[in-house]
Amino acid sequence: MGGENMERKKLLLLNPIEYEHNFDKRALKTLEGTPGLEKLVKKAHKHGIERKIRLSYTGSNIKVTPNNFPDIYDIFEEACANIFLRDLPELYMQWDYNVNAFAVGSQKPIIILNSGAVDLLSNDELLYLIGHEAGHVKSGHMLYHDMATVLPFLGDILGSVTLGIGSLVSSGVELALLYWRRMSELTADRAGLLACQDKNVAFSTLMKMGGVPQTYFDKMKPDDFVKQAEDFKDFNFSSMDKIGKTILISMSTHPWTVLRTSELIKWLSTGQYDEIIEKHGKDSLEELEITCPKCSRKLSGEETFCGVCGSKVWKR
Repeated sequence: MGGENMERKKLLLLNPIEYEHNFDKRALKTLEGTPGLEKLVKKAHKHGIERKIRLSYTGSNIKVTPNNFPDIYDIFEEACANIFLRDLPELYMQWDYNVNAFAVGSQKPIIILNSGAVDLLSNDELLYLIGHEAGHVKSGHMLYHDMATVLPFLGDILGSVTLGIGSLVSSGVELALLYWRRMSELTADRAGLLACQDKNVAFSTLMKMGGVPQTYFDKMKPDDFVKQAEDFKDFNFSSMDKIGKTILISMSTHPWTVLRTSELIKWLSTGQYDEIIEKHGKDSLEELEITCPKCSRKLSGEETFCGVCGSKVWKR
């Protein structure tokens, strides 16, 4: 890992609603209106799916702590602090040379880093990657992420005999769940950028995730990659039909890296990223102007709920 350093800000009282991607929001609304989802979640709780997933990772992989791999833990702590994730997940490493990471568990979240990511990313790039996964936790994505992880296997392995979800696997709930999972990555990419606070770091991380060989790391041309992403900007998810979305979710666990970069570029161009850094990058809570993240009403900082729209808000 490299040793880049730059002055980054802890984004105090950052609320994920402020950077949530519209594709994520719309896909979640569709998912929550899909028949069968509630039944699936109840069955998962009843049979302890999260506990089984957690045991499979914590029993096989290496835990990262302040004493065990402290350099990695410092990056992890900074990523969480920068996006104001106060309840830290546990952090583990697994042997896998894909440049990637993932998070599991809604009640007791854990983040798992692939060893390839630790070896092949710089410190700043690792900050982006961990910030991305911490963003999933911060946004409350983990329950449905876990469902998306196990659903394709439950139909084949357990079927309707034990969980009673055999019919759900072949229904619209699987498509809606997996499609939302891909769209949630676009929100998490924004969290990763807010954690590392350097667009070029985000782009280089996505390039390495996209397949650049290690021997060519020093020859990467991020400007060309950005141009490729900008050329992709006319791609329209909203107009995709069911077949197109099925193909999309069957090809990868994440949206395409060029598309993800294109969406980050679009977001940067709106000025919302700069507004968030300016608004939340203060030295203390007392300096923050507290507003409702949903309706933008100015608040005193003592409220629990917004008096206009009723949304729960941060208190000083």
